[in-house]
Amino acid sequence: MTNQAIQESGMTFGPFPEGYCFYIEKSDLYRRIQNHVQMAEFLLLKNSRKGVPVLWVVEAKSSSPRPETKPNFDEFVAEIRDKLINAFSLTLAACLGRHGIVEESIPTRFREVDWCGQEVKLVLVINGHRDEWLQPLKDAIEMSLKTSIKTWSFGPTSVAVINDKGAKKFGLILDNTGDET
Repeated sequence: MTNQAIQESGMTFGPFPEGYCFYIEKSDLYRRIQNHVQMAEFLLLKNSRKGVPVLWVVEAKSSSPRPETKPNFDEFVAEIRDKLINAFSLTLAACLGRHGIVEESIPTRFREVDWCGQEVKLVLVINGHRDEWLQPLKDAIEMSLKTSIKTWSFGPTSVAVINDKGAKKFGLILDNTGDET
């Protein structure tokens, strides 16, 4: 869909090679169903260190509540869970032809994925988040996603919560000077 850089939550993601990124949040596919459906920013086909393609489902935030701020924290975790699973589910549904406009909506590489064995990584990137705040948030999101992880048979490391430094390390962002969205 795009090889342009994506501006989200004060970070600049990409640009990624043509066909490897599906900017689902801005897609016609999502626009058709967006009422009451929350969506992650984008999906990315990215090779692992072993050279195996991994589907990254990425949500970006500029901040998050602390675990002790209930119910805000629980609502935040539920929102992230919904966005990540909705993005994965809508992409797979479209690739299976459930939405009828696959050709113009989904990049070819996504349509060619072997969904039976596809490794998936559900990723939350929080701009400026302290390293010590990442693990408690990851634990909460992983617990919230437990049923989906089991249902879809995702791997034990399928959930990641990283900050902008981690996103740079993984090659997701170039810098953190993007526009706030």
